[in-house]
Amino acid sequence: MTTNDNRAGQRSLIESQVADFKNLSATATRTARQLAALKAEPHADPATIASVQETLSAEEEQLAEMAAAGKAAVEEFQGECVGQTLPPGAAEFC
Repeated sequence: MTTNDNRAGQRSLIESQVADFKNLSATATRTARQLAALKAEPHADPATIASVQETLSAEEEQLAEMAAAGKAAVEEFQGECVGQTLPPGAAEFC
């Protein structure tokens, strides 16, 4: 694999990670809003609240893992592709 192929592969990986992170972040935001709405409801089912809270916790954990993987990919890109511009959205991982 040539250096240009390696750079393109790393860039593509980071772009994919950014897209996945943004999608899950939007999902977690919706879940957090759903949880807030349920908690504000006087007769909300406690089991439903617990289920949504569990979902939100899992999403937040996955976001943290994705952020760590994204940060590692960005650091590798910066180390191997000195002087190259980061892919769009990659700054979220810095």
